[in-house]
Amino acid sequence: MQHHHQDPEHPSSLGPASAELQQVLSLPPPDFSGDANNAAAVTHAALQALRDAGDPRFLFLRTILEVVTNMKQQQQQQRFQQSHDELLFHCITGCRHILLTKWTSFCDPFLRLVRDYFMTLGGTPTTNIAMSSFLRLALFNASASFWKRNWNEDTNSTTTNAFLTNISQEEQSLMDHIRLSQQQNGLNVPQLTNKLDLFRYLEEAMSPTSTTASGTTLDLASSSSFMTILVGEFAGKSASNYNMPLEFHKQAHRTFEKEGWLDQSLQMTMTALSHVVGLLNSNTAVNAAEVEPLALTVVQLTIDIISWEFGTDAWDSGGFPLTGGNALLKPPEEWRHFLIQPEFVTAIFRVHATVIQSNSNTSSQLAHYVRQLILLLASLNGPIFQSKEERKTFAAILLEGILILLSNATVQSSLASSESQLLDTLSMVSRLIVNYRLSVLVELPMMQSLHQGLSTLGRHLLQENLKECQAVHGDTEAMENREFREEALALLLEGIVLLCGDPWLLYSGSEESRKVVQAALASTLGPLYAEFVNCRTQMARLEETYLTSHETELDEVREEIYAVDLEDEMTSLSIVGRLDLQASLACLLGLFSRLIPQLQSLWNCQVGAVTADAAGLLEESRLTTMYIGHLLTDENSGETPVIPDAILATCQDSQQTTETVASAVRTLQEFAEFQASRIAAHPSDPRLSPLLAKAFLWFLNRWAPAYILPTEYGNSATQGSIVLPWSYPEQAKQSVSFILSLCLHYNCCWPQERQVQDVAASLILSMAKACSNLRLAMVESAPFRQLLNFHCLTCGIRHSAPSHEFENTVQSKAGHVAIDMTMIRGYQRLPYEVKGRLLTGILVACSEPEDAASAALLNDCFSALQEAFSALVNVLSTKQLSPDSVDAKEMTCLCVALYGGVARAGDMINSERIPTFLSPSLGHLSGLMECYADDLTICEGLLRLFRDYAEHFIAILDSESCAVLFRASSELLKSYSVQHCSTNRVILHSTEEEQKYDDVLCAIELLIQLGTKDFIDVGHQTGVNSTQVTEMIFMGLQQILPLMTRGLLQYPRLCTQFFSLVGFMLETYAEQVKLLPYDLFDALLESLLYGMSYHDDGIAKSSLQGLSGIAREHLKSRVLDVHIAASQNHEGIIDKCTRRLLVEVVFQNIIWDRMEAAGLALLPLAAIDINRFAAVVQGIAQQIPPEHQKRLISSFQGLLQPDVVLRVTSVGYEGRKNRILFKKEFETFCHEIHSFLLTK
Repeated sequence: MQHHHQDPEHPSSLGPASAELQQVLSLPPPDFSGDANNAAAVTHAALQALRDAGDPRFLFLRTILEVVTNMKQQQQQQRFQQSHDELLFHCITGCRHILLTKWTSFCDPFLRLVRDYFMTLGGTPTTNIAMSSFLRLALFNASASFWKRNWNEDTNSTTTNAFLTNISQEEQSLMDHIRLSQQQNGLNVPQLTNKLDLFRYLEEAMSPTSTTASGTTLDLASSSSFMTILVGEFAGKSASNYNMPLEFHKQAHRTFEKEGWLDQSLQMTMTALSHVVGLLNSNTAVNAAEVEPLALTVVQLTIDIISWEFGTDAWDSGGFPLTGGNALLKPPEEWRHFLIQPEFVTAIFRVHATVIQSNSNTSSQLAHYVRQLILLLASLNGPIFQSKEERKTFAAILLEGILILLSNATVQSSLASSESQLLDTLSMVSRLIVNYRLSVLVELPMMQSLHQGLSTLGRHLLQENLKECQAVHGDTEAMENREFREEALALLLEGIVLLCGDPWLLYSGSEESRKVVQAALASTLGPLYAEFVNCRTQMARLEETYLTSHETELDEVREEIYAVDLEDEMTSLSIVGRLDLQASLACLLGLFSRLIPQLQSLWNCQVGAVTADAAGLLEESRLTTMYIGHLLTDENSGETPVIPDAILATCQDSQQTTETVASAVRTLQEFAEFQASRIAAHPSDPRLSPLLAKAFLWFLNRWAPAYILPTEYGNSATQGSIVLPWSYPEQAKQSVSFILSLCLHYNCCWPQERQVQDVAASLILSMAKACSNLRLAMVESAPFRQLLNFHCLTCGIRHSAPSHEFENTVQSKAGHVAIDMTMIRGYQRLPYEVKGRLLTGILVACSEPEDAASAALLNDCFSALQEAFSALVNVLSTKQLSPDSVDAKEMTCLCVALYGGVARAGDMINSERIPTFLSPSLGHLSGLMECYADDLTICEGLLRLFRDYAEHFIAILDSESCAVLFRASSELLKSYSVQHCSTNRVILHSTEEEQKYDDVLCAIELLIQLGTKDFIDVGHQTGVNSTQVTEMIFMGLQQILPLMTRGLLQYPRLCTQFFSLVGFMLETYAEQVKLLPYDLFDALLESLLYGMSYHDDGIAKSSLQGLSGIAREHLKSRVLDVHIAASQNHEGIIDKCTRRLLVEVVFQNIIWDRMEAAGLALLPLAAIDINRFAAVVQGIAQQIPPEHQKRLISSFQGLLQPDVVLRVTSVGYEGRKNRILFKKEFETFCHEIHSFLLTK
């Protein structure tokens, strides 16, 4: 081959292959459909076309040889190098792709020569060939890929000429040119024939005493770099496409690990690491610019090897390793000789100390990787430690080094260059705590220093944040270092919470030892709570002041994210605050003592707009309230409200703390009471802050059910002194009366503040659900009676009622009882949904069956609602009002909302009183759908009412009440379907577009709830007939199916509930599918086939569950015959289901999270007609490479044994045993077929 010398003035002049390649890349391929004038698009398409065609003229490899020779000849010409780097990179990756994907088309000597040439070329010193580092890495990657491609073969033969007779003329010519290139460029390409040769070569190259003159071209840095890429190839971290089945990669991973190559890699790496550590830690002068890049490469290699994912299933989940899936590492015991060495760990810390003092270009990157190595060492766990004492010793060494890093990071935290160091160090702290826990760490003498270091760092970061916020006057967007500090504080708080929240502090060890540790934590970390509170509240005040003064428009999404982050931080911080509860409360009370006079002064002034200073004050007060709430209470949603164990334990030992807790609660109550009094006087004053009111109610909602008249004490054996202030009837009544009065005032004075009303309604319901004594205290309180009276008086008064009508109605109902018309007018203006929620709380509070006063009040509520609804039914049935009139719609909305409140009162004592009240009205309520199916507000309200009623009461309904519900639900869904299936709904674009279909969601959820009745009544002789349930559900399904378009299935909530319904129904009532019209059945089946490959595994499992139910039923009763006869599809229903299940689920990576459901669907489909199933498999097999066809068919034959297929419909023990055995076999089958069907 002739080599054309390049003209320095014309760097684009190329040799024959290079010029031909550029000519090819400049022309669009025949099937190109893009813009021919877009040079980049044309080049990309032409490059891909050349790769796909297999590069028959070897343009990639020939161009590499030409360009490398030109680099050698003209390495001083920088312009040449820059202009050809990109071309050379694409040639290297293109050559790699061609050889890997067509590996068997080339002879072995040619492949070995290219492989070793690439490795040598990548390691050639820059003094020889000036090549960019990314090109060297690309060459190493190609060479390592070629090694892996042949790793599973028997390559131990030392014969070099075994395949020469098979070498093609083109290959021989290229081999000659490679050897010529070796001579021209001074390359010493080794002749490596097997794995042992490779590792001997690399071991020599990585030896500290090795030089390139000793026979290897690679030096320590380049050999370490190659080894890093080689290990990454076997670990699965490469993007190389081998076009090989998954079993190839699994076997290569297993071979590299099991045959000792990984252990040998570790040994070589640790030798190299010891060498560079010695260089960096030596007292002699070292050229950092030379040593640090070498150290960086070796440390990266060490990290890759230590983080290796062990085990034969490393490639099983989804076809790719789950690298980094577990924070803790469990290397084999044999590695302890290298890793569990105190001298080694100490030396690594010394290296870090040396590197951070360096000013070279790579020092910061090297320091980061050294810290990542320390992080991995802190993650070591498992058999590598032989005793607890050894673990403790290793943890002590790590802790000592981490403390030095923490101290340095704290001192330098204001420097931008130290950000990475600080974040890495805090990650080490968290990992150390996660790995060793307090059970080990408490025995380390330096733990107190860690506590102190964390506290010092936390205070420093918070104070720096506050200073910067003050400097920019609250403009947080202008704070340069805020994001970094917030990230650091989040990591710091994570570590502290892991310490302070360790269950060992409350439940393990001796009581004396726990108290000693708690005292140590409280003395060092406890003060950090006050620092957090002070800095956060001051910053919030500054920020709110700035935003208000500049009238800044808030980003709702960012505000929501901020609120969630703040809530999470407060929850975590409460664990720290409870370490020293007395000091934490003193801090918060001190804040309130400063804020309350300012707020009183603000609210006592003449009514006016919210100034910037006022907005800041209100925000600081709101946050302080939330801090108290998080400190004294836990989130009890869905659980029995209890006082936190830490609060009980602290107050048990300290009467002073108990009194401080009571003082904090009183302060908040007095604060809220003062605000409520100002609201009553000036309800339109914007400075009174609904957000602050919401915070008060939020606190009371968490506090009252847990602290007032408690019956549960969590894990504490005794109630403790903390419950005494609210355990006596008189004090409890005062607190209950105050809370209900506050709720009443907020609702009546602020009828349009929905966020306040929702929390108030939740508070009333939470108290009513808490315990019997609290319910009785509520009923006895005057504010509750007033609330109930307001409800009864306004029960039938719509929003559109004129003032005179409202006053006359109230006065006629009230009689001679004096009524505050201003308050009741505010109550009447509440949204109907809020009135329904308040009614739920009222009903639950009045549900004590043995209390006459409660029973009387409950009857008053029922009577008022019944009277209002009867009046509505009467005016509509007698046509005194048109259903389309505003008054009729308003009254309907009111009644539906109130009945919805009744339907949600499932927490009542003796809740069977609700069905007794509701059943007579269900028919009339469902009849409203005929008039208002086109009004989405009323329509959705009716569907929600029936759904809530079924959800809360279906379990206790007798057969008569259940029949009433079924009939009413049937009529409701028919009327709903007639309207919504005959029209195309137009939904305006909205960020909450899915909410526009809440009516469809409610209808689906209603059917789900009704379907549960069949299982609740199993074994009950007086239960509902199963046929009634079946008919009801399938009737409802026929109404819903036409609504469920593919577009609606894109909405997550709708999709999840729909498939939950369908999967449940078809698994349980599959015999009823024959009653569906073919069009509906076909739509139902298509939805199942769509859902089984859905990305959400819950939806997929529901779909497969339904498919399995249909197949099993068809095996028993031929239920699908009627639909098979009606089908126009030549493929057939069963064959279509089988084919799509195999192709879209079983043969795909998604199978792993729906394994069992897919297997239980496949088995009955195969059993229906095993010969047809075999034909489907045969058809699929024709589409895969011939070498895998027999293997696929054989795998299916092994899976579907005759005895397994025959027992598909078995029930009882035999059926369960058969399914369990098949599940195991199916999982093995999936691993087997994926190993050769999936390629990478």
